[in-house]
Amino acid sequence: MIKLFSATLLSLAVLLSPGIALAHVAVTPAAVTIGSFTTFSISVPNEKAVSITSVRLAIPSGLKEITPTVKTGWTISTNKSGDDITVITWTGGTIPAGQRDDFTFNAQAPAATVNLNWKAYQTYEDGSTTHWDQAPTTKETETADGGPYSVTKVLDDLTPAASNPAPKSDNTLPLVISALALTISVGGLLFKKRP
Repeated sequence: MIKLFSATLLSLAVLLSPGIALAHVAVTPAAVTIGSFTTFSISVPNEKAVSITSVRLAIPSGLKEITPTVKTGWTISTNKSGDDITVITWTGGTIPAGQRDDFTFNAQAPAATVNLNWKAYQTYEDGSTTHWDQAPTTKETETADGGPYSVTKVLDDLTPAASNPAPKSDNTLPLVISALALTISVGGLLFKKRP
């Protein structure tokens, strides 16, 4: 009876969990503090049958002191507007089908709270490009041609926590899992065999 009860709860948890999103170009970290020097990492997966030959990242305004990290096998070029780097492009290397790679650069975060929207583009040896430049929504959709960009929040670490509340979330999954765990524990105690 306990096995049936546990299996039912596990099935319910799987059904209530959100669908697994397709892998996409993501920039981390998800949050930095104002004015901090940070190493940003771009994770680039290849889910097509041909190799990736170019990765381009549009740099959000407000970042300063941008320095790409040397990447063996890749040539790094930048576009500028005045003294500000607006785009970093890695070419000359490859990311084979079914594999991934990371690209990094260092930069100083903006001096004010803001969201850094990372628009990225993967170009393949067949000339096709996948665009990660759509605004994220509560129900993200990805296609073979692209999907949502990733976001880094620039936070003010000098502001009291009361004025910088944690963002509200509509995700009830942690609450559901906690309730299921409690139910399983109580059920185990109730159905425990006695000598």
